[in-house]
Amino acid sequence: MILIINTLKRKAQAISDIFHYMGVLSYPSTPTEALTEIEGAYRAALIIEPEQLADAEAFVTKLRSYNSKTPIFAVTSAPMSSALSDVFDGTFAGDVYSSRLLEEIIRYQNDRGLPTTAQYTMRGIDASCGIESVQVFDKPIDFTKTETMILRYLIATYPIPQDAKSILRYAFKPLRKPEEASIRTHVSVMNKKFREVRGSNLFSAIPNKGYVVLTPETIAKEQLINV
Repeated sequence: MILIINTLKRKAQAISDIFHYMGVLSYPSTPTEALTEIEGAYRAALIIEPEQLADAEAFVTKLRSYNSKTPIFAVTSAPMSSALSDVFDGTFAGDVYSSRLLEEIIRYQNDRGLPTTAQYTMRGIDASCGIESVQVFDKPIDFTKTETMILRYLIATYPIPQDAKSILRYAFKPLRKPEEASIRTHVSVMNKKFREVRGSNLFSAIPNKGYVVLTPETIAKEQLINV
């Protein structure tokens, strides 16, 4: 997941939509919102127009104090001092192509052995960006784009169960969010498709908590209900 930060939420949303189109989980936020959001399962943070911040260096320092493991990048069209540039893990010109931006972020993560923003794998499941379909032990599953984004979110946040509200917030675009009740339907359909390939469910529902990828660890830890 990538946390997109801008002083204007609509600008952050526009960039987030681009990443979503590429299949990358992202979430838009203002600087104030980012301080609580960064504590989540983000693999990178991207500040758009840091020159708009009152004190960009202080903000980045504070952001790192909440999550020191998440690399922080910046996209700016304004000249940046070397002192400010040094507080980021990478800086990019304002006219950088989104695909190139993603490539550079992934290269940085790979070089340092960090989980990448485009890789979503666990226990034989590969829902990474760039592959034609989700693979389960090298067998394809015909998940829709929406279903794939749900799977990516639950992989990214594993082993913490996620309720329908959270899934809608992070795996869907704001203007295309269905009703919360639809998440149960999506999960049921995905479980059916998964059973046809593996003979078991992909997800389980934990009462009063949410959905989680079904693994031996979650079976041992939680009382699970198949959906």
